[in-house]
Amino acid sequence: MEWKFSANAAFFGAQRNRFTRYQPDRTLEQKFALAAQVEGLRGIELRYPVDFGDLALVRRLLAEHDLALSAVNVDLKDAAHFRYGALSARCAQARARAASLLRESMDLAAELDCELITACPLADGYDYPFQVDPIAAWDRFIETVRAAARHRTDVRLLLEYQPSEPHARVMLRDVGRMLYLCQAVGEPNVGANLDVGHALAAGESPAEAAALLARAGRLWYVHSNDNTGEGGDWDMISGTVHFWHWLELLYTLDRLGYDGWFSGDLAAKQIGPAAAFGTNLRMIRRMSAFLERAGREQIAALLAEDGNVAGTFDYLSSFLNPGA
Repeated sequence: MEWKFSANAAFFGAQRNRFTRYQPDRTLEQKFALAAQVEGLRGIELRYPVDFGDLALVRRLLAEHDLALSAVNVDLKDAAHFRYGALSARCAQARARAASLLRESMDLAAELDCELITACPLADGYDYPFQVDPIAAWDRFIETVRAAARHRTDVRLLLEYQPSEPHARVMLRDVGRMLYLCQAVGEPNVGANLDVGHALAAGESPAEAAALLARAGRLWYVHSNDNTGEGGDWDMISGTVHFWHWLELLYTLDRLGYDGWFSGDLAAKQIGPAAAFGTNLRMIRRMSAFLERAGREQIAALLAEDGNVAGTFDYLSSFLNPGA
């Protein structure tokens, strides 16, 4: 399958963690110019509200660089407003602001011929027992998402689960909770942005997570990256750590008929952003080519045999060095 590639523009600007700074601040024009250096990139994901101060400029840059707006990424973690939660906050004003940001971004997306907004609700979580009331917090979370989704049905509201950071436990932290939320909200335009590194950090098989989300009709976007799975969201180049998991994911997505975006979500720290995103794109294409060479029918036949893991890997690994 020929995948559609996008990039999260936030990673073309300043990169900071609690220790140091890795990339300089860049203007939106500079971010677009760097993204345009990535051969094969067809879309760009922009963050709301920071990237939309000048809508005419956004339109011009999309047209000049022949890029589609793949999604509007809504920032719901600003501590100035969401120190004690956003979608689940006890404070009605914080919840209202979170819902307003989602509604505004839906309107912007529609105006720019984009049907997706995405948000990772990292402000909604906790560190200690008795820090939040889980019954009330989940009730508020569900109601806020439902209210935002009902704003308009022609734009899909995608949420992205992540196990931790900045809290020890983020409320929406695994595929099971993601599916529960979709069911509880009950709106057809609420679904998932599957971040592969987050699934790995949650101890999941990304292929299985994708299968579950697709089975529920809620898989509409993928953030492509990799992760060591050890306590952090490292946003590494796809396939550099979990090569076989990535192969299984691509094989599964192809079987599912997934035709949405692969949006690169990479922390280009010591690496230049254009180089990191370009390698990420090519890695996915090369892993897809690996599967083509191995043959999907042959892989399916091997999977149909119980207890044949050794045979499966003997076959697949033969394509790493055909002469061995």
